[in-house]
Amino acid sequence: GEILLRMLKCVILPLVVASVITGLGAINAKSCGEQMTLTQQDIVGLQEREPNKKRKRKGKIGGVAVAYYLSTTIVAAILGLTLVSIIRPGTSQEAVDDIDELSLNQNTNTLDTIMDLLRGAFPDNIVRATFGKHATLLENMTRDDGTSYLKRTLEFKDGSMNMIGIIVFAIICGVIMSLYPSETGPLMRVIEAINELTMKLVTLILWFSPIGIFFLIAGQFAGVENFGEMMKQLGMYMVTVLVGLVIHFSITLPGLYFFFCRKNPLTYYYNMLPAVATAFGTDSSSATMPVTLTCVEERNKVDRRVSRFVIPVGATINMDGTALYEAVACLFIAQVNGVSLNFGQVVVTGLTATLAAIGAAGIPSAGLVTMVMVLNAVNLPTDMISVLLTVDWFLDRFRTITNVMGDAVGCAIVESVCQDELSSELVPNREGDAEQNLHPLLEEGQGCGEKHCDQKAIMGSTL
Repeated sequence: GEILLRMLKCVILPLVVASVITGLGAINAKSCGEQMTLTQQDIVGLQEREPNKKRKRKGKIGGVAVAYYLSTTIVAAILGLTLVSIIRPGTSQEAVDDIDELSLNQNTNTLDTIMDLLRGAFPDNIVRATFGKHATLLENMTRDDGTSYLKRTLEFKDGSMNMIGIIVFAIICGVIMSLYPSETGPLMRVIEAINELTMKLVTLILWFSPIGIFFLIAGQFAGVENFGEMMKQLGMYMVTVLVGLVIHFSITLPGLYFFFCRKNPLTYYYNMLPAVATAFGTDSSSATMPVTLTCVEERNKVDRRVSRFVIPVGATINMDGTALYEAVACLFIAQVNGVSLNFGQVVVTGLTATLAAIGAAGIPSAGLVTMVMVLNAVNLPTDMISVLLTVDWFLDRFRTITNVMGDAVGCAIVESVCQDELSSELVPNREGDAEQNLHPLLEEGQGCGEKHCDQKAIMGSTL
């Protein structure tokens, strides 16, 4: 069990950094401004007529998509934190009074926690951030006249990575690389190779995970005094996660779709049923990608220039269900251990869960890796993950459905917001080149990667 946790911690850094950079670095290359394959004569004509307007249009789809990704992920994390704070699945009735008293004593550290979060988002040494992070320590001191006061000291703590600072650094690098694709192309290919390598390592670790999980669970339950109470808490934890996912799936996403598109979300959801069924069966948003593209483009008639960008990038950095799940799991573990997090620590939990969801891979149980990162952010024990793994295989399928539907709804919203830009990109083409110029991403290897999203894969999934 300890070996499994060590291996999970080992792949956190390369997995999160490479996943974030590759996901954001591909935005400019796939955005609306660069998706059109125009003739040289058309390009010269456009540059002469409206060069400034062309530059402003360029990349708007990418900006709208990223804004949608971040907003829905943050909403999902807030929803999870709200539900777990109301339902309190990990709190036994006997421990309520003690936890409330502990919470009162920790409220004085709320501002310091938020300030530590802001400092950690901008580390002064990115290499040192991989070894530890700065934290404010409070110490009761006594003056010469006998009065007491709190002394605040900023100290560097080893043994816990500053993942928030690392992810912020990776986001900035990914955005800059997306703005200068030609200059940073060789480096991007190296990072993409690291990302693929890390994904293979995570797959191997997950193959070993049943053995490690067995011993983790055995050791955890062997030390439980009240087994029935633990099962009750675990059941309430499942209810909390499922309620949150249902609310986000059936209220938040349809509400956003209706607000921006002014269409019936039930029709859109009905056309996405094949993708939902595939997501539940495969437990992987990446494996569901071809079916998702087919449903979005053929059944819901979304512009392919939008879907071929939003779906692949969304499968990497848009993980609404994962953010909600990790926020609930973190506070559940704190409640089980009798630790009441103050407001600042809850803010840290929500932000870390959001960033962890962005860096999570689109493979089964990938949230298991980033869950360790969220727990370390608020100094909670990581061995409690073994209890959650007993039901993770079931909850992960519903998380995947929420993630896939979030990407699909994002396609419709981005198309609706960028309708003027999409219409203005349609220029006269040479005879015989209309299909190629209108939908250049249908060519193999463009848009979302030839191994996932080429026409053969889509047609095969449809059959």
